[in-house]
Order: sequence, then structure tokens, then C-alpha cells
Amino acid sequence: MDPLTELINTLYQLVIGVRPQDEDTMIKKHSRCLEKLGDVSLPLSSKVWRHIIQRSASRELGAPGLVHQFASADIDIALGLFQECLRGLKAQIRTHKCIKTSAHLFLERAPLFNYAVKRALAEAGQYGRVKLFNQVIRITTATTTYQTVSDLDQADLTTLRLSILKATIENLLKLSTKSEPADSVVVALVNNVEASTVSNASILCGPVLNEQGVKDTEHTARDFFQKRVTDMRLMAQHRYRVNIQSAQEWKELFTHLGRASVSVELLSNKPQKSVKVTLDNLGNCNKGPAFIFYNCARLSILLKEFDLKVQQGTYPDLPALDQIDFSLLKQPEEWELLYVYILQYPHMVQSCIKGVELGNVNPQHLVTFLSNLSSVFSIYYRRVRILVAPREHLFACIHTRIYLLKALQVVFHNALGILNIAPVKEM
Repeated sequence: MDPLTELINTLYQLVIGVRPQDEDTMIKKHSRCLEKLGDVSLPLSSKVWRHIIQRSASRELGAPGLVHQFASADIDIALGLFQECLRGLKAQIRTHKCIKTSAHLFLERAPLFNYAVKRALAEAGQYGRVKLFNQVIRITTATTTYQTVSDLDQADLTTLRLSILKATIENLLKLSTKSEPADSVVVALVNNVEASTVSNASILCGPVLNEQGVKDTEHTARDFFQKRVTDMRLMAQHRYRVNIQSAQEWKELFTHLGRASVSVELLSNKPQKSVKVTLDNLGNCNKGPAFIFYNCARLSILLKEFDLKVQQGTYPDLPALDQIDFSLLKQPEEWELLYVYILQYPHMVQSCIKGVELGNVNPQHLVTFLSNLSSVFSIYYRRVRILVAPREHLFACIHTRIYLLKALQVVFHNALGILNIAPVKEM
């Protein structure tokens, strides 16, 4: 069990005497303003816990919960008691503070840096695997499936969205199914017309709309791909100042980026909801996917530059991971990248696919995750110089940051891989 899940389960056990159920969300993991709000928070009023305690009354309780401590005149004493009870966990509480009616917990950072970076680098391409299902879940479609890229190019945009959604769900299932499932279940992926004819669990794929807000029946997938290839080239030239030449490798790069942009765009909303796209307005570039790809390339180039400096003798070789002192990472973005995007990446994967057997999937969480990760990394990249002057007293911090960024690259590449997008290494 990862440290964050262990901590939250133990907190529930301490507060109400039982482990949480899936729908319990009283204890929250934060994803922004960590310096101000802390990493985890829980309500301090015993009244707001009442419904969980009442629901749990029918289950066998463990030790009596400490929720009554919240009525104490000195909340700090109550929270100090919690902190003492949590000793021995991988995730330790460094400090706490009360904000209005909630306790906000700030975790010890160095041990979690050490845990998450080591795990991400050790598991590499398998990082993010969460064993949710004991059965094989097969996704079927009544709509024609396409075996080749050229066939898919002729599809209408709604069929294109359905095809991309199916491939993404299947990739998520590969990460979420145990190695030896006992049985299987079939879930249908359907469009609006087919939905009424399906009796078992189904996932609804909403239509792709044009600028007028009606289903696009005029354009093909090929039209959409070509428009986004042009958009990616224009974005690289004018927004990111990329010096584009006429070489074949640039043509291949923008073809890849254009197709990848389409996948991100069509999965940016809940599957059952429609997606509006613009093809005819040449001035409308889809900026979100370009920003993701640009920052993926930034990260790759930075790590490649570090390796080059090592080869040239400017920097010493990267030491073994066990020799790294993660307490050197003190920038707020470093903790946010670790806590929200590396440590919680498996949680995000789980949130995308949990409930698929009932027809509930949320691949849009993956797109949001990549977009937010890119934003935080972009701020960090601009604000903090990673490859500083080659001075001996700075090498330890450089090496620690490089390990953090290597783990972040694992997450970046794995998340793109779920979307069947090859990572962008230069731009």
C-alpha cells in the first residue's frame, strides 16, 4: 500500500474506528496551494462525521474512534494525539494548523520524495499499474472498427472519437487488471443512437459538434488531422519560436503532433458529453495539447543536456539513488510535482477507470492531469535554473533535481502512452 493511502486509511480508523468505504471523501488530498493549505485535511466538527458513523454502525467496528476529541477545547492537543498515533507510518505529519473548521496536515517531505522517486524509476513503464479488477473486461462496439490509419482517416469525427476512446479505455484496463483474472464481463461502448438498444452496462460516447453546435457530418478524420497538423506547426513557429526547416523529420514531427492533438482534444470532456471542434477557422489553434507536448519536450531536452554535460566532464556522474539527499528540494513546485503528479499518479489512473464495469469511465482526468502537470513544470522551469554553474557545492542539489525530473518524465511518458501518444523529445 502506498504511503498516502495508508495514511488516509489510518486517519479514518483513528477518527471513526473503521476503514473508509469507496464513497467516503471526508479526508481530502490537496492538489494546489500546498504551502498554504497543507497536503491533507479533515473536518474537525464531530457533527459532519455523524452520517459515516451511523452508516458504519451496521459494520463491525474496531477500536473506538477519536472523533470525540474534536469537541476538546484545545484542538491542538487533539491533533497532537493524532500525530502521536500515526508514528510508524511511511507518511509522517510534520506539522498541522486549523483553518476555519478543518485540520490541515503538512507531511514530512524527504521520505515521500525518496519513496515516490524510487518507485517511479524502479517500475518505469509499469508505474501507475493499479490492480482493480479480478475479471477481464472487454470493450465492444457496434460501430465499424478500423484496423489501419488510412481506414480511420475516412471515419466521421464522432466515430473517430469513439475509436480513440475505446483504445484509451483498453490501455487503462491493461494497467488495472490482475494477471490471472477469474472471469470476464463485456461492456459496450455506444453512441447516442445505439444507446437505447443496449441492455447491459454501456459507456456512452457523445457526438463531435461543429462550430454551429450540431453534430459534424461534413468532415472526416483526415480533415481534422490535417487541420491540427497545421495548427501545431503554426503554434511551434509563432508561440514557441521553433526554427522550422523543410526537412522530412520536421514533417514527421508535426504529423505526429497533429494526430496526438486530436486525441487530447476529443478526450478532454466526459465521454458521454459532446465535444465541439473548429476546423474551418484557420486562426483557431488548439493551445492545450501544444502546451503539453512542448513541456514534454522541454523536460526531455533538459535531461539530455545534463547527460551531455556529464559526458563533457562539466558535471560529475549521477550518484546512486541511495546517496541522494531529498531534503535539498525546498522549492514549492518541487513538492507539488512530487506530491500531486508523481506520488498520486497511480491514484489518477484509478480514477479514470474505476467503475468501468458499470459504464463509468473518466479519461478526461488524464487530459486534465497532463495539462496541470505541464503548467506546474513550466512555472518551475522558468523560475528555477536546474543546470547551474558547475560548482562543487551545487552538485548535490543538481543531482537531486535530476532524479526528481527523471521520475516526472516516467509519469509524463506513461500518461501519454495511455493515450497512445509517443513522447515528444524535441520541439
